[in-house]
Amino acid sequence: MSARLPDQLSAMTSDASPAPPGKPTLALHYDEDDIGLEKRLLFEADSPASALEIAAAEAAGRTARLFVDGMPLCSLLKADEDNPYWIVAASAARTSDDPISASTEEVP
Repeated sequence: MSARLPDQLSAMTSDASPAPPGKPTLALHYDEDDIGLEKRLLFEADSPASALEIAAAEAAGRTARLFVDGMPLCSLLKADEDNPYWIVAASAARTSDDPISASTEEVP
């Protein structure tokens, strides 16, 4: 049996396991259109699939861009009100007026 010094014990507990990563920050960005006004919804969730639950409250035919931690992931469109299904498309490039972008890169 070996005795452990306090410094050895604290070193063992601090290196035992890294802190779990936080939940990603998701954002749904709706542009102003003939269905509604512009809006941005920010929330934390375990996965981007949670955005579908939040977007389900929007009117059919309204497109949203989905961002994960400030990076564009895809566009979502709820196609039908009675039997909702989703159209998911590749995300368009970020624009300079999009406040979700964390960088100041130029988009051609």
